[in-house]
Amino acid sequence: MPELSLVAGVARTGAIGDGETIPWHYEADERQYKERVAGHPVVVGRKTWAGMTDVEGTHPVVFTSSPDEYDAEDATFVGSVPEAVAAVAERDDAGYVIGGQSVYATMLPYADRAFVSELPEYEIGSKVFPYLGTDWTVVGREAYDEFDVVEYRHENPRPVAAAED
Repeated sequence: MPELSLVAGVARTGAIGDGETIPWHYEADERQYKERVAGHPVVVGRKTWAGMTDVEGTHPVVFTSSPDEYDAEDATFVGSVPEAVAAVAERDDAGYVIGGQSVYATMLPYADRAFVSELPEYEIGSKVFPYLGTDWTVVGREAYDEFDVVEYRHENPRPVAAAED
């Protein structure tokens, strides 16, 4: 099974966006994000995928309620956690979950790590990053000029087979 990591830029309010855009921009955060996910599959929701620009070397694994309606050479469309994990495993031993809100919430129980950019914003957004829970531990912190990237380790990720229950 591949290692799965959540990656998100999160405001002090927990916001990750307003449903249409990300209301802030930090070049250093974008750079570290692109370096982290480059060369790996990224798990993403359909709406987020439709609005994102490709990161070199990534392959989008796109969550949608109707995966059979989509066909693109540069993406794989899935409708469940086991399908998403299998699509990641076909390409690499690691994958990154990059949003949106419902995909973070769906994949959270199965993720091994999280890289959260703690941004100094006080924006209120309609889309928020889910609460990690009590079985996540801070294992690292990288300070940048304007923000920190905090690395969490999930002590007890749920087996993917349990996603079918």
